[in-house]
Amino acid sequence: MIKVSIIIATYNSGSTIRTALESVRKQTFLDWECLVVDGASKDDTIAIVKEYCENDGRFRFVSERDHGIYDAFNKGWRLAEGEWIHYLGSDDSLTVDGLEKVAAELDEKYAVVTGDVFLKRANGTLREQEHHGMFGCHQGVLMQRKVFEEMQGFDEQYRIIADYELLVRVKNAGYVAKNVRVVIAVFSIGGESQKLSSQWEKMWERYRINKKHGVKKFPFLSSMIDFLTLSITSVIRGN
Repeated sequence: MIKVSIIIATYNSGSTIRTALESVRKQTFLDWECLVVDGASKDDTIAIVKEYCENDGRFRFVSERDHGIYDAFNKGWRLAEGEWIHYLGSDDSLTVDGLEKVAAELDEKYAVVTGDVFLKRANGTLREQEHHGMFGCHQGVLMQRKVFEEMQGFDEQYRIIADYELLVRVKNAGYVAKNVRVVIAVFSIGGESQKLSSQWEKMWERYRINKKHGVKKFPFLSSMIDFLTLSITSVIRGN
């Protein structure tokens, strides 16, 4: 039986973490572990997580100061015991049967298996994420743990889109990915990488990544187009 490690990075996430953990607990897929990597929260995050750990041994947590979300993500996959890794935001949730459906497609020959994600606006309405295959948001991505080891995880110099940079390296290394048209998670819009104030930094990171890895012929132009498209779309849709 394949085991999936669900990793959640938290910091002062008391207002949202229970919903995320409940969505994990209610999975129809049973062979999972959930590892919460906390950045020394000062609210009730740790108390809530401990409650789940005491009631279900599949929940584990560690709490210590970190250097940002990708530092926490790297700690997570190193501590994980599952063959496959999935990252969930502390204000996101899994669909009840999404992992079960995707797990049926997990295979040693694939480094990455991706599903679909619904985006949740601040007003509670949902829309399906535009389909980007291997390069969708991390809530829709499962990757083999051994691939994290071989690629040495996330490059923490990228503060906003190190997950994108890792997937670029994985693709360039010749690994095979598979997409399953199943909704895995609901992603709450409004995280650090979604703020309009962060989009210039995101664009700059994408430019550096694309240039470094030879993703596109005109990386700056492509990054600028991505930035403008996202900014205009966010305004039109009220994100």
